This record gives sequence, structure tokens and C-alpha cells, in this order.
Amino acid sequence: MGDVEDIMCDQCIISSEINVQFADTKRSLLILPTTKLWLAVDLVARALLPSVTTVYYTIFRNPQTVVYCVKTQIFPALAAFLANSISRSLASVQKISLVSAVRVLRDSQHQQAAITNGEINVCEEIDCVPEKSVSIEVLAEPKGEHCADVIFIHGLHGGLDRTWKQGTWRQDWHKLKHQTPVRRQSTGNLYVPPRQQSLKRTLTGIYSKLPNKKARKHSEICVVPLSTGWETDEEVVEEKGYSKCWPKDWIPEDCPDVRVIALNYTTDILWCPMWAKRKNRTDMVTRSQEMIDELVKLGVGNKPIIWVGHSKGGLYIKQILVNAWKRNRQRAEVENLFNQSKSIMWYSVPHKGSSLADITVPFLRRSIELLEIQRNCEFVLDLHKQFLEVIEESNLNPDVFSFIETSFTLMSFIYLRIVAYDSADPNVGIKCDVPLDHREICKPAGRDCFLYQELLKLINRCLERSNR
Repeated sequence: MGDVEDIMCDQCIISSEINVQFADTKRSLLILPTTKLWLAVDLVARALLPSVTTVYYTIFRNPQTVVYCVKTQIFPALAAFLANSISRSLASVQKISLVSAVRVLRDSQHQQAAITNGEINVCEEIDCVPEKSVSIEVLAEPKGEHCADVIFIHGLHGGLDRTWKQGTWRQDWHKLKHQTPVRRQSTGNLYVPPRQQSLKRTLTGIYSKLPNKKARKHSEICVVPLSTGWETDEEVVEEKGYSKCWPKDWIPEDCPDVRVIALNYTTDILWCPMWAKRKNRTDMVTRSQEMIDELVKLGVGNKPIIWVGHSKGGLYIKQILVNAWKRNRQRAEVENLFNQSKSIMWYSVPHKGSSLADITVPFLRRSIELLEIQRNCEFVLDLHKQFLEVIEESNLNPDVFSFIETSFTLMSFIYLRIVAYDSADPNVGIKCDVPLDHREICKPAGRDCFLYQELLKLINRCLERSNR
């Protein structure tokens, strides 16, 4: 989730009704295209009601049935569709269509009626053995001995080919084309000012269709779909040398002596039907311990470490360091891993939670991945407090750089602030405000892009200190 940082009240909150709250200075936008909403309603109606004749008969002869149908079938189906559409938009991984939601509802009609009437409890059966969710992969390694480890951790529903792919946002009309961070004299932090645009160009960039880029890759035209969450026919043609995983392709070229590692983890369905069987998913503390074990097996800790995290991946970095200091100090290899953590790059990390995790939908329960990052929840605030305490107690003093998103993120059909400004502020290191959304914040548009260049500076500073 990396480009949304504002004051806490500047959020879009969705409940059974849609309420929008506005701050005094900056406004949150909520867009509900009527065409798509009515299309969803029409699909549900067609799936649940067999014929027009039956509809009229039901309305005039048995209105109670209409009320029951709306309460137990149409409304839950729309709720499931809306919630999971937002979840799918997070990384274009989870795909639960409206038809699938309707099918689940129709197959579970008896259970729905019982839940609605309060006659039975929701299924709480849980698998005994937790699912394996953590994996590690070496993306690049020098032929000789490496001098540092650069470790990447993605966010919810992320992955190597999703979170860390090259961005396609830097078009000719984009407000950040050729822009670089500027330092604020008052605080020492950075910000990326958008270039001045004419009104005509601005309106064109907002309301026109995204342009098709015509370029070639390896003498071929390579087409990739836009990751906007919309059902669209718009396509972007990859440029020559387009990277589907920029840490794997670019860092070995610019820093040939470092080893590049990716820590990956699976994500459960963020909003799951209450009648579905609950999976035994490990929490962040347990998963972070699994990550430590995987890193130790790979020999991480013998060389300086540069951590890179996007969204919740940044929270895993903090949890790994807290676990290493408070739970594994008796293990020499883990103590080395902690002491070698020299630098941290955060791409829009919700240090105080995300408003997206506060969204609740009737008949759907939130996964543990969401519950852990609710806005200002006890867990995420305690983790941040422990992290700052560990940094102070251990005198680790890592070099920290944080990119903070300042744009709204399109989630299927609404614009949301995924990570508020105060939540993305880690209270340590240098911050850089960037007018990009949560998806774009971790996707450099090229090797000359400031999103990548600042990471290179962080790596080089780490290598210079280790060589002294």
C-alpha cells in the first residue's frame, strides 16, 4: 500500500453505508461510477431471480420474500463483491468475481438464512496445522564473495512480479517526469515537487484515456495490462529493457558486489465469507521468526544488511529486528543479523496502521493480515514503540529513508488513502513526500528514477561505512 499520507481524519471509511469525511485543508475523493454499480446490481438480480414473471409474482403476492431475498442474497453478494474487489485491486492477485460471490451465496443459502435469523453460530473450524507462508529467494549473487545483502519484503498480495516490477507511470504528460527530490531547509526532509502544467494538460491527464506507449523489447512489441483495478482494454507497451523485477535486473548492474534477496509470504483472502472454513494463518510475530530462520540458513548476518520494504513488508522488517533483539539474542547468528542491519528503505509503510484495514462488511470477516494493521490498533502501535526502543537500547542507529505517498489510490472504483501521512512517518531518518499512489511508490520508472536512485545512495553509503 505507498503514497497516501495525511492527517488521521483525512480518510475514506466504508461501512454498511458509505460515509465520506473531509479534512479542512485536503479533501478525500470518493468516486462511485453509476454504470459499474448498476451493472453489479443487474448481474446479481439476473443470477438470483429466474425470470421477470417470477419477480412480479413475488412482489405482488409475497413481498416478505423480496425482503428476505434482498437481506440474505443480494446485499451479501454485493458486499462480498465490493470488499473483494478492493482487495483484488491491492495487487491484482485475488480475483473473486461477482458471479463467484453469488454462487457461494446460493450454495450456502440454508446457512445464510440461519445466520440471518441468529439460529446457528458461524463456522469456526480451523485447521490444526498452520499454512506455510514464508519463502526466500536469492535474486542475484556476485561470482565472488558478496560485500552486503539487500533484502526485499513486499506488502499484502504482493510478489516479485507485482510489487517490484518497473513502473509505467512516467508518461510524457506525467507531473513527475524529470522531477527529483528537493530538500526542505526547515526540516532537512525531502519532497518531490510536481512540474508546473497548463490547465489543458492537467485536464487531459485526468480525464483522457491513458496513452498507449509504442516501444519495443528485444525486437518485439510486449504488451502488459494496466494495473488499475478496472476492467479495461487499455494496454501499455513495455519499453525496451523493461524490468519485471527491478531488484533482480538493476541492482547487480549498479552494485555488482552485493547479494539481492527476496523474502516472500502468501496472503489470505482479506475479506472472507463468515460461513467459510477459517484457515490457520500465522501472525506477524510468528512469520517474522520464520523469516529470521530462513535468513540464517542462507548465511545472512555475516555482511552488512540493507532492508527494503513496501507497505506491510516494512512492518515485517521492524518485527524481525524486534524479534532478533528481544527473543533471539542468545543465538549468535541472529545477533549478528541484528547488528549487521545498517540501512532501511521504506516505501509507504503503515507504521500506525491503514484505514483500508478498518473497512468492515456485513457477513465478511477480515483476515489476520488486515486485523494486524488496523488504524492505530494496539498491535501496530506497540510494534512501532518496541522498534524505537530497540533502536535506542541497542545503539543500532540504522540509516533510514522513507518514501511517503501523497496521492489517492484507485481501488477498483473508488479512490482511497491507503496510508496516511502520519502513519507513514517512522519518526526516524529522512522522509520524502512523493505525489504517487500506493502501487506506484515502489515501482521506479527507470534506473534514473529517484525512487531507485535514493536506494542506490543508501546502498553506497552502507558500503562506504563498512569499508572504513
